[in-house]
Amino acid sequence: MIGGMSEPALSVPAAVREAFGLDGDGVALPGGEGVTVRIGDVVLKQVHDPDEAEWTSDLQSRMARDGFRLARPVPTLAGRWTHESWSATQFIPGLRPVAPAWHVVTAIGLRFSDAAELARDGQTGPLAARTHRWAVADRAAWDEVGVDLVPEATEVYVGLGALLGDPPTDRQLVHGDLTGNVHRDATDVPVVLDFSPYLRPREWAAAIVVADAALWHGAEPWLAASFAMTDSGRDLLGRALRFRLVAEQLAAEARHGAHLEPYRRVLSTVVSAP
Repeated sequence: MIGGMSEPALSVPAAVREAFGLDGDGVALPGGEGVTVRIGDVVLKQVHDPDEAEWTSDLQSRMARDGFRLARPVPTLAGRWTHESWSATQFIPGLRPVAPAWHVVTAIGLRFSDAAELARDGQTGPLAARTHRWAVADRAAWDEVGVDLVPEATEVYVGLGALLGDPPTDRQLVHGDLTGNVHRDATDVPVVLDFSPYLRPREWAAAIVVADAALWHGAEPWLAASFAMTDSGRDLLGRALRFRLVAEQLAAEARHGAHLEPYRRVLSTVVSAP
């Protein structure tokens, strides 16, 4: 998460503050799901899966910074990366979002993903055991699990199947939520935040950026159509759209209103492109 202070934060338990050696209640940072708090020069975040957060933070602590910065993970005083489902990173002031320069978001994000892949050294940690809605949506997008949606959403989900073909077979660690998490710092160095790890084809990270831009950020229709000009790009975009659709539909409180029209619009644009 980024930016300046906004409103009084959700309460951080005293035991969590003590575990990370922090004083004060802090203030909420904008964006995300409203679960991120700044206390001094540290950002605390409630995590959905502590095992995933432990593994991801450890990996990021070992990653080479190849043309980008990370918000450095901050350990507890006991040397762990989480405490009571909270993790911590350094606060980086003066961040400016790279979006809507989508090609730059993608280029920086793919560089990050390559560095993450090198750091994991063949290890996958707890990724296969995750049960949060994004992990379920990821598996559904790749035809590894079925998912029950309301009839109207099921209709759109099935319709997106028109974009699917034979998927790329490469697998590496990718950041599956780059769209709002690539920034530049005060010295113009790229900064990548909030690593959401998935083991998928490298270009799937780019497909999710394109899907997000087309669905929610007013990107020109040519962006999705051009990405889908190849068979593999078309397949990856279809899976990225299914991923976002399922994750929205499974949310306790619907993200973006769980509206389906943006998905229909993007599908129509891609299918009708020459």
